[in-house]
Amino acid sequence: MSSRFGYAVALCAVLSCKTEPRRAAPAPSASTRIPASDASAARASSFSSPTPSSFDEANARQFVERWLNAQNEHDFATYSRLYAPRFSGTKRVGSYTRRFDRNDWLRDRQPMFRDGVIVRATELQLSGSAAAVRAVFTQDFVAPGFHDRGQKELFLVTQPTGLAIAREEMLVSHVAQAAPITDSTVLAFHRDGPVVETGITSALHGEARLMPRGASDSYDVALPIAPAALGGSTRAWLGRGITAYTEKGTACQGTVSHFEVRVKAEPHFGMRQAWAGEDGAPKATPQEIARQIWTIARDDERFVVAVLDKPCQGVWATIQAASFIAATAPAPPLRARALSAFKALPAYHELQARFARESASPKQAWESVDGALHIVELRTAPESALLVVSARGGAGCSGFGGNLSAIWKMSGTAAQAPLTLRGVFKDSSDLLEVHGAVDQNADGSLELLAGPDVFADEISVLRLGASGYERRVLLSTSLWDCGC
Repeated sequence: MSSRFGYAVALCAVLSCKTEPRRAAPAPSASTRIPASDASAARASSFSSPTPSSFDEANARQFVERWLNAQNEHDFATYSRLYAPRFSGTKRVGSYTRRFDRNDWLRDRQPMFRDGVIVRATELQLSGSAAAVRAVFTQDFVAPGFHDRGQKELFLVTQPTGLAIAREEMLVSHVAQAAPITDSTVLAFHRDGPVVETGITSALHGEARLMPRGASDSYDVALPIAPAALGGSTRAWLGRGITAYTEKGTACQGTVSHFEVRVKAEPHFGMRQAWAGEDGAPKATPQEIARQIWTIARDDERFVVAVLDKPCQGVWATIQAASFIAATAPAPPLRARALSAFKALPAYHELQARFARESASPKQAWESVDGALHIVELRTAPESALLVVSARGGAGCSGFGGNLSAIWKMSGTAAQAPLTLRGVFKDSSDLLEVHGAVDQNADGSLELLAGPDVFADEISVLRLGASGYERRVLLSTSLWDCGC
């Protein structure tokens, strides 16, 4: 994973975010008044006294109102001036995702400045420091015949002219509700234990600590939490045996001894510069860094780790030991068949058509330009196997970017045994790389283990549902920086 954040300089990827489906909201009015958030108050009360690096909340709130007013008044010139020269944006509409630099973001947004378009923000939460402010809110975007609702994030940085938007992302978009994925028995493993709960409030007693990290690693902070402060289902993990697995399938078993709440983040470059003293202020202590990360994190970015009683290495974990099936490279004829089936998918042709429109090399395969291709086989028996093909193309913020993965089941031993499509994934934030699988029930119903990917460090499981394989992101790094 040492190359993960080096790659981030070239790629503005999608931040995986998991939320519960919302009820359909009534069409919003053009009002731009934003009520104060209870979550902001909870965060402010977590620490007894303000620090010199605290941000101007009133100024940040006024900035978000100016951003809303510019859209509802169709003032594109004012809207454009609110964006920093160094900017990256992620657009998400349903399952469609695309990344932009500043010029292409504004070019994409300009047609939306027209009559009938209303943008509303509610549930505003503000957090940050003097170097960067994070604004998270629920956005309703309404246009004739269209209504999109979901959580949006703005990352504001201080410029000579005042605050400016350095990063913008629609974290989740609800145009139509999707069926929920069935609960999985596979858990993410973070450092020394499985992740057993997500979505923890910042208003906890104690002081978060910065965990040891390498130069290219994410920033992880941890805060011990007593079992009594957790719900009954989470407390039930105490004393339970856990098996952890590495990417290669090496297993390690331990028992849950205590709990910690953690945040795993890649901070904005302005925050890192301030911590290093590049703005003339004293260098930040590890305690100050941990406090800022803990404060700026959203509740859904905090998670509970059930720490084991012994050191274990792993990426995934299960409650009981299971048979691990390693992903292997298929024989050349089978690899060629899988690739041919992959390129015959309608979703592949859609990406190729978009690549031809947006690229200077339209005759090349979209995944062959600044991309990667991963083809593996998972075999449970001589006559049964799964084939997984994953591809990524494009690495720029303003140029083409696409991801596609698919799973087939092969039954039979003949060279031309039929392939049955079992799942297509078009909204991965990076190359969906499957390393292996576990067979929890010893019945051949595999749970596929994917990640950590290059950019967002997503740890995933793919499990067979009613309509084929479905993907769940178990844990990912919270990306607060922009790579553009």
